[in-house]
Amino acid sequence: MSRKHVVSLAALVAAGAAMLAACGSQEATQPQTPPPAASNAADSTPLNLLQGTAKSNNAPANTGDLAPQGAPAPVAQQWVQLAAGKAGDLSPVITNGAHKVLYVFDKDEPNKSNCTDQCKVTWPPVEVAKGGKVFIAGIAKSAVGFIKRPDDGNLQITLNGHPLYTFSKDVKPFDTNGEGVQNIWWASQPDGSRNFGGKTPPGSTPPATSTTQPTGSPTAALTAKSAILFDDANFSDNGASQGVAGPGCQAVPRPGVTSSITTDGTLKLWTGPNCTGKSVVINGDVANLASIGFDNNIQSVRFGDGGGSTTTTTTNPANANLTATSAILDSGKNLSEPDGSQGVSGHGCVNVAHPDQVSSIQADGTYKIWTGKDCTGKSMIVTGNQNDLSAIGFDKMVASIRFAN
Repeated sequence: MSRKHVVSLAALVAAGAAMLAACGSQEATQPQTPPPAASNAADSTPLNLLQGTAKSNNAPANTGDLAPQGAPAPVAQQWVQLAAGKAGDLSPVITNGAHKVLYVFDKDEPNKSNCTDQCKVTWPPVEVAKGGKVFIAGIAKSAVGFIKRPDDGNLQITLNGHPLYTFSKDVKPFDTNGEGVQNIWWASQPDGSRNFGGKTPPGSTPPATSTTQPTGSPTAALTAKSAILFDDANFSDNGASQGVAGPGCQAVPRPGVTSSITTDGTLKLWTGPNCTGKSVVINGDVANLASIGFDNNIQSVRFGDGGGSTTTTTTNPANANLTATSAILDSGKNLSEPDGSQGVSGHGCVNVAHPDQVSSIQADGTYKIWTGKDCTGKSMIVTGNQNDLSAIGFDKMVASIRFAN
C-alpha cells in the first residue's frame, strides 16, 4: 500500500471518529437540517384550494364555516367553502359552508379591503388561516385569491380581487338581508362581480336581465354558429386570435383580451362567465369593440341554439319552462358524495366537468339534462332533486345541463 493511500485512510478514520463523537453529544455545534415543509396545493399562496364541498372533502364538524359563534380563530378559520348556487331571488350567488350569502363592497379597491372597525363587525370578512383549506364548487380556481387585512393582517378571501364578507343580520341559511344595503353592498356572483337582483345602483352596470344594446336588436334571433376573436383591433394578425363555436352559451378560452371579432351572423357578447353581466347583440363583424364599450371585456358568447338530433324523454311537458339556474351534481345515489360533488350554474347551456361522476342531482326548479356536451345527444327535462339517475337512464351520463336563460 502506498504512503498516499495510508494517509488518506487515516484521515477517513479520524473524520469518522469525530462524527461519532458529535452524534453522541448533546452539544453538537452543527444544527440539524429541518425536513422540507409539506407541499401546499397552492404553492404561490398560503391557501389549500380543493375542488368540491366541505362535506365531500370530509371537513371536521364544528370547524371552519360551521364553527360555533365565539370559536377561537384557529378553529373558525380552518376552512372556507365557496359554492355557486341560489339564495332567495338571487342566482347565481356565492354561499359558504353554513349557506350564508357572501357579499362584495363597492367602496373596496382591487385586492384591498376598506371595511374596518365597526364596519367589519357588521360585515365580517371571510377569513382563513394560513395553510387553511378553501373548498370550491362552481367557482374557477383561478379566481380565488387572498389579501392581508389592513387592520389585523388576517387572510381574507377574494374572488378576482374582490374581498368577500358575510352579513351579521343574515340569520337563517340563504338569507339575503345584505343585498343592496346602502346601495353599496351586493351578493357576489361566482366571478366576484355584483348580483344586483332587481336593483341598479347609480353609475353601475345594469343587471344581467337588462341588455345594453348599442347595435342590432335586443330581440334579434341569434343565428351565428361560430366566431373568431382577435386580440387586436381591425382583425389584425399581429396579435393572437381564438376561435369559439356554438351552440348556446360558450366560454371564451382566453377571456378579457378581445378587441375585434368576425362572425357569420348574429350573436350576443357578455362581460361575465356563463353569459352573465353586461351584454350586447352584434350582427356580423365588429372591427373595434371599443366603439361599443366591449374592448378587452368579453368572457362568454351566446350563439344560436339550433342543430343536433335529439331523442327526448321528459318527466314534465316538453314545453316546460326552465327555471333552475344552478345544481349540485353528486357522485352517489340519493344525493350522497362518495367521490365528491360538482357545482354548476349559469344561464343557458353549461357543460359538466366530470359526467362520469354524476349519479344524483340537487336543484331547485326545472332544468334539462343532456348526454352530450353543449346540450346535444339524448335529453330529458326534470324538476327538482333527482335521487337516482339510473332510474331515468342518465346515471354517469350527464355531460351538460340547460338552465333558464
